[in-house]
Amino acid sequence: MQVATHIKSIPSNSSSTSSNTTTTRSSHSIDSLYQLLKTRVFYKTNYTSWLLECMINVTLPLHSKFGLLIKEFVYCIFLTSNKVEKIPEEWIRPHLDQVHLMTPKHILLTLYMLQFNDAIISFRTDPKLISLLGASGVDITNQQHMPYTLLDVVHTIPLRAMLNHVETTKGSKVYHSIYPDLANLTANLYPELLDVVSFLLYDGKLNLGRQLRSIRYDQFISQDELKQALSEYNSKPDYVLNVLSRLQTISLENMGPCSETVISTLISPCLEKYIDSRIIDAFISTWEYYHLSIPHQIWICTINNLNTQRKDYTFDDLVQNPFVIFQSDSRIFRSKKLLLLWLHILSCLRTSSKHRIWKRFHTGSIKRPFNNRNVMALINAQDSAMLQLLLDLCQEREEDRNDPESLMMARKLICRFIHGVFVEDRDSLLAKTLHFQTYPPNLIPMMVELVPSLYIVFNFLSELTRQPQIEKQVFGILLGCELCEKYPMESYLALAEKCLLPRLMKIAYPVPTSALAMSTNRKYDTSTTQPQQCVPSEYLLQIIPSFAQLARAFPHFSPQILHALMDIQQGLPGHNSIIGQEGSHKIIVLLQLHKVLKDTCEAVQKEADHMDNVNKSLQV
Repeated sequence: MQVATHIKSIPSNSSSTSSNTTTTRSSHSIDSLYQLLKTRVFYKTNYTSWLLECMINVTLPLHSKFGLLIKEFVYCIFLTSNKVEKIPEEWIRPHLDQVHLMTPKHILLTLYMLQFNDAIISFRTDPKLISLLGASGVDITNQQHMPYTLLDVVHTIPLRAMLNHVETTKGSKVYHSIYPDLANLTANLYPELLDVVSFLLYDGKLNLGRQLRSIRYDQFISQDELKQALSEYNSKPDYVLNVLSRLQTISLENMGPCSETVISTLISPCLEKYIDSRIIDAFISTWEYYHLSIPHQIWICTINNLNTQRKDYTFDDLVQNPFVIFQSDSRIFRSKKLLLLWLHILSCLRTSSKHRIWKRFHTGSIKRPFNNRNVMALINAQDSAMLQLLLDLCQEREEDRNDPESLMMARKLICRFIHGVFVEDRDSLLAKTLHFQTYPPNLIPMMVELVPSLYIVFNFLSELTRQPQIEKQVFGILLGCELCEKYPMESYLALAEKCLLPRLMKIAYPVPTSALAMSTNRKYDTSTTQPQQCVPSEYLLQIIPSFAQLARAFPHFSPQILHALMDIQQGLPGHNSIIGQEGSHKIIVLLQLHKVLKDTCEAVQKEADHMDNVNKSLQV
């Protein structure tokens, strides 16, 4: 009791005028309280008020155990029965005024809120912490319904700017004891703030900020005057460039209103082709500068100004429904420079949305019955829908005929994004989901050429071609032939021989009970497993030309391909057998099929003629 009372009576830290004796006593105070909390020794002392007072009155340099003290305090909230109470949010909010100043008080309060939010999830997911709950006698079953609310950190505090400040302030020495915890907790709770692109932007802008620091310009003109100045991007481009350069030196306090003015004024003109490219580059540079400190606000402002629905979305709206971003001005999808910004926002919203789903699951917001597999299925469904929308943006539009370069550029950027998503997908579940859903066959060459990770499709290609839907079988054959031409490996040759070519024959000669056979030819011998004649179909028109690619990939496999094609050609019904029975459409299909077979056979025969001259280690 005397120890606890002694701790409570000691000031939380020394002020600038405190003596060395007071500083020593304050250090002992933190050390003592930390040991009391760690050993779960409690007295009739209000630890909650003491810790809050300690954080509010703290000065630099921080005590080396301050971060550990906050962590132990939070753990005691969960591991003890009402002996340690959390710091109420209404106690914290009054001390978050002027948070742009990034005082030690703001940083420690933020660390406490992050630690508390992380503990809410950790005590439900971390086996070690769950065992601690059991050892402490706390009912684990009730942890799914803990009466603790998540403190709204990211909407109150510019967390990314705070990390930048802690990392760079006085060589990061004054905050070195808490920076690892602050960064780790931010990564756990707000992973969208610490993506690789943001770090690259930060490193690139750090040097620029140092160069411009000597001309920092915070007392700018009013927002109306700033908007008027930026509106002169056509008549006075050099002046606008100078304004944008100065806007990259403003302090955190003024970033919010200035960023909204810059984005609302210039983002639409930057989508036009006639604008000076230097203005676009300066706009992107300014956008990136603000993004380093207030990314959430920048994403919201950008999407709201691109949105064609004339509706202002909040960050929660975007996270809850990331597909809103696809309602943007269509010009952004062919912008050579701004599409990258749009894709970056999409990536961050995707990350945040996935984390939000898991957080709701672990905190009991999603009602039971619901398990981990359900959550993964939900996330994969959302991601596959996003990829389908991205692939739809790659389709050629009428205006693309006059500007094929913009279409090709957009496809490259989108495919690079898709490649990154596939790389993150360790179990290839998302790639499998996307390809079992299929997408327009005309995009297959683009995907194979521009998505390097697409080779993982070989792992489930055989299963795809065995699906009961004929459309999926056709899609699998087209994709397999395209991939084999790009990756002519021995293992893929075996797949072509045992999967692709037999599937072609089954489509050409479907069994009598298949949907394709029943809809096109009902005169089969039921005592056999194949119809008497090859069944002409548009599916054959789609897949037969792709076997010329297979022959180019594996010239020594050409004779088998040629033999199969000739079997199909010989099995086709004669012209006289269809006239008057199948209608004009079937006649057209049959004639087209004969031509396609002739052209493909010639291409395959050409590869067969030269197969002995090709330096191939693959032989059938």
